[in-house]
Amino acid sequence: MRRPMEPTAPLAPLTGPTPGGRWTALYQQAGFLFDPLGVVAGRFARFGDLYRVQTRDGALFVLRHPDHLRDVLVTHAAKYTKTHSAFRQLSRVLGEGLLTSDGATWQRQRRMVQPAFSRARMEGYAGAMVAEAARTVGGWREGEARDVSADMMELTLRVVARTLFGHDASGDVGEVAAAMKDFQEIASRPDLLPSWVPSPSRRRLDRSVATLDGIIHAMVAKRQGTTAGDDLLQMLLDATDAEGDGGRMSLQEVRDQLVTLFLAGHETTSHALTWTLYLLSQNPSAEAALHAELDAVLGERLPTLADLDAMPYTEQVIKESMRLYPPVYMVARQAAEDTEIGGHPVPRGSEVVLWIYMTHRDPRWFPDHAAFRPERFAPEAEAVLPRLAWLPFGAGPRACIGRGFAMMEAKLLLAVMARRHRLSLVPGHRVELNPRVTLMPKHGMRMTVHSRPRG
Repeated sequence: MRRPMEPTAPLAPLTGPTPGGRWTALYQQAGFLFDPLGVVAGRFARFGDLYRVQTRDGALFVLRHPDHLRDVLVTHAAKYTKTHSAFRQLSRVLGEGLLTSDGATWQRQRRMVQPAFSRARMEGYAGAMVAEAARTVGGWREGEARDVSADMMELTLRVVARTLFGHDASGDVGEVAAAMKDFQEIASRPDLLPSWVPSPSRRRLDRSVATLDGIIHAMVAKRQGTTAGDDLLQMLLDATDAEGDGGRMSLQEVRDQLVTLFLAGHETTSHALTWTLYLLSQNPSAEAALHAELDAVLGERLPTLADLDAMPYTEQVIKESMRLYPPVYMVARQAAEDTEIGGHPVPRGSEVVLWIYMTHRDPRWFPDHAAFRPERFAPEAEAVLPRLAWLPFGAGPRACIGRGFAMMEAKLLLAVMARRHRLSLVPGHRVELNPRVTLMPKHGMRMTVHSRPRG
């Protein structure tokens, strides 16, 4: 495996956009709010792989190079926390769950949640995933136009609720979708008002949190005092921290973990599948290769977990889709102590933003980077990629705990849908990126259903 960058000359001081006065700052902030991907891409083109922005709160370092990502996420991971300003709004919804907590709290939670994602547990989830996907495509009709983004959101919500919580979420879809819309719109915008000032957006967010809490608390209340479940919910209610203080999770801790996994466990996979179906509709040769693999492996039957090893192209399609449209398109950290990135000093308290979207579209690692080419992830091609050139699940000790779950789910669900159906984009439908908390399609994804011939 090759190293992508070996410094051979003294490091030049970092540059970046000039702070300017109040109006310049407001102009820059407005540009970022309306087109963050365009602004950041332009800055990387001008300032290089690593640039520094001086904000009113201190230094902000922005990076995209795999070596720099490794410095932050792996080599010096212990020197960073998630107390970045980007997580303050998230914490209002997620509390202190795995996504937002740090230090001993995060370590304790990770130990107690990890068993739900063991190989033995994962094997038990596959059947439910396939059944829910079959239920979704069972409602599709030849020639009808559907918002596939909404379909995938409902499908993945049912999957995570059934597999991890033993809960049928069919009746919760509308409320969760509305809450997620508020969450995406509000949590991705800077909150400039003092914490004590009420505002319409804060009231909307509070209502959305109350909606989610109502669903979660109902699940917990139904399960408390019983041993009926064999899922993550029951595990969290019963678990003791054998490697730590021997204690159990409080109800607030259980709530925070459930909300985190309920939202993060379905929303990211939903977007990944939506973008995958769109990309297949735009690339007939890749779609034909996927169909050929599914026909050869599955024939007339539904997929099982045992089939996945015989479906390498299906996995390559998912990986290439997540390269072009990573649901988690950027990661943020704050330096808890003095450290460095690529040899450049990073003072304690500095904020760091890792632009995964830009790494994934860098032509140095992915020639013809805008093209959809699943064969980039064939074993021989993937083996020569720089480490961390592809990281939709993060990397290092804080990498996504549900990576195996998400990849298994995406492959099984895609196999069920593509086995007997293909989808085409509705003529005139506008496909635009909407980078909020996750990378979502701005106008949904209107697609027409077509049945594939059998045999």
